[in-house]
Parts: sequence; C-alpha cells; structure tokens
Amino acid sequence: MEIFNPIKAGIHYSFISYHHPRHSCFGHPGIVAVSRAITLAPGASLHAVGSRSADKASSFASANGFPPGARAYGSYDAVLDDPDVDAVYVPLPTSLHVKWAVLAAQKKKHLLLEKPVALNSAELDLILEACESNGVQFMDSTMWMHHPRTAKMREFLSDSQQFGELRT
Repeated sequence: MEIFNPIKAGIHYSFISYHHPRHSCFGHPGIVAVSRAITLAPGASLHAVGSRSADKASSFASANGFPPGARAYGSYDAVLDDPDVDAVYVPLPTSLHVKWAVLAAQKKKHLLLEKPVALNSAELDLILEACESNGVQFMDSTMWMHHPRTAKMREFLSDSQQFGELRT
C-alpha cells in the first residue's frame, strides 16, 4: 500500500466530528489543526463536516474557517454518502474507528484516521483490508511529529545540562 499524503492538492476533504459533552471543541483537538492545514494547502479544499447534529457541524465549520460553500451534515453517513467528498479525517473515539473507517473505505473515501487507530490488531487488519480491497489510501494521524512541541521536546531531551545524558 502506498503512503497517502493527507494534505494533497485537488482533494475535497471532509471531517467526521464528535462532540464530547465535557469538551467545548469537536472531536480530537487536532481537528482544528488539520482543518487549518488543509485550508492552507494549495488546491485542497474543506468540503464538509459531519457531526451527530447539523447545528454542531455548522457551528464547527463557522468557527474554523470552512469556506462558505462547505456542507454541514447532521450524520456521519451523510458525509460518506456525499459524492464530492474524496477523503475523510476521522477523530472519533477509538472504539468507533473500525465501524466508520470500514464504511468510509467501502464508500471509496481515502482515510486519515486519528490515533490510536484501533483497539487491537484484529480491528486494524479489518480497516487495512477494507482500504486495500476498495483501492483507497489509509494514513494514521501522526501530525505530532511535525508539531512545534515535538521539536521543543527533542531539544529538551538532547540538552544534557537540563536532562542528563540519554541512553538507549
């Protein structure tokens, strides 16, 4: 399976959002960063957001700079049924990943899946098989590797005066 570039020009992206009752933002906090990255990528566009409520999806789209024509769906199925959606970012709780990742692949949507990707290796195998058999690309959300906090952590760990000498 080749590597999928999640921020690729010419792809219409969509988000499947999850609103946790104890949090004020939708889904994983990374969803805001991912949506901004797509907005900044030349030729890429934010096409839709889906949530369990159309009002919540609409609020998220408005608050996070989605273009005026972006669609706000009140269900995840509606996002996957949209023929203009090419790829989805799924930041749902891990227990929901296998269901929605497999459905997305069956609907021929490329997939950027938040980590941890699955609850166990059997679920990961189901997700990968669905992606391979439907000809769609899979990528786990590893944006932390490129986050400024990661660079700061690397700097801290490599400073033997602050941390001591790191041994492996």
